[in-house]
Amino acid sequence: MLASSPTQTTAASCTPPHNLPRRRPVPLRLQSLGVDPGLLVGKVLTKLSRSSKHPTLTLYFSDNTTFQILVDGYDPVHRGLPKELEMDSSLEQLLTTGQAHVEWTIKDCALITLTDKAFESREREQRWDQNHTGVAFRFFEDQMWHCIWATLTDHDHGTCVFRSYDDVYIDQLHRSPRKRRAHVPDSPIDLR
Repeated sequence: MLASSPTQTTAASCTPPHNLPRRRPVPLRLQSLGVDPGLLVGKVLTKLSRSSKHPTLTLYFSDNTTFQILVDGYDPVHRGLPKELEMDSSLEQLLTTGQAHVEWTIKDCALITLTDKAFESREREQRWDQNHTGVAFRFFEDQMWHCIWATLTDHDHGTCVFRSYDDVYIDQLHRSPRKRRAHVPDSPIDLR
């Protein structure tokens, strides 16, 4: 069973019933972003790293591939409302320093649909159910489902006055080969 945060009222469970066939959730948008989460199944996760500046979780694997969990529509230049990745308590505890080194094999990975209560309480209190996509995965080592989702919040004098949710997706990070700088010995400067 997945641990949930006190503000999350998730209607969709990350664990499908054993007697039902596993079906891919219907995307909330017409064209899905990122890569198929099934690409991560069987990979050995060696490091997780959470960005301190952006809502991004980077996953490093033993086969030298790197994937990221990203927020749909996030633009680092025009950030808009503050967006943040939230996750179940066991992942949150693991990432207290921003990164963790592990040796875990992904047993299953899927995009799931979550339903949470969003609200706005500026002039008049409004609450509504909001569907959004999360990423759920489990490891052979602990057999627990772990979930990551995105929130958007706005605060007024320290009080949260708006809370909504956004979709997350997985994409592969392609790093360009680093160019080696030629070592140029220091030459004396002629000041004549």
